[in-house]
Amino acid sequence: MTARIEFQHEMTLLHQSIMRMGASVEKMIREAIEALVDLDLAKASAVIAQDDGVDQMEREIDRHCVEIIARQQPVASDLRDVTSTLKLITDLERIADHASDISERILALGQLEPQIAVPHDIVTIANQASQMLHGALDAYILRDVVQAEAIIQMDEKIDERYENLKAYLTHLMKVDPANVDQLVEMLLICKYAERIADHAQNVAEWVVYYIQGRYKHES
Repeated sequence: MTARIEFQHEMTLLHQSIMRMGASVEKMIREAIEALVDLDLAKASAVIAQDDGVDQMEREIDRHCVEIIARQQPVASDLRDVTSTLKLITDLERIADHASDISERILALGQLEPQIAVPHDIVTIANQASQMLHGALDAYILRDVVQAEAIIQMDEKIDERYENLKAYLTHLMKVDPANVDQLVEMLLICKYAERIADHAQNVAEWVVYYIQGRYKHES
């Protein structure tokens, strides 16, 4: 096997690992949202339990990237491919952490009485963040710069919705002090969902870099 063919084989394996990790992270987000909507404490606990598996995937991909750099000594676009992967998996791991964070807050909500309804906008922000990640991973698989850039643009609307919701929840804390503990938990859930969107934006930006050698923030 020539060095070039061997490198391409290693990169194929690496991309397959990224897709598996991405699918696992998407599953965590989806189940965390379901747990939030239904206040399903068992499902929230199950999401938390999945985080260690994603952490292990990140470590394995990181090790694989380092081995490729050491053995193949890639340059130019090949090196960019490997280094963008290292950056991308960091954001995927952080997204998994925030899905776990949301689930921990759901468990805390489940211990509080009386339970009040979760504002619909929290679920909306979480769903939009999930859609951003799915679109960013699709752009990665398809090497689609246009789709990646469209995903990047979505974050601004989520930030705006988050700021409006934060103001609303803060107002409720003042007028409904009896439920302040639950409102604090909801505000934390909202913040973690907004952070998922931020990291999904990062994933899309690394896709642009991976394809074009241009980091989006560099314009």
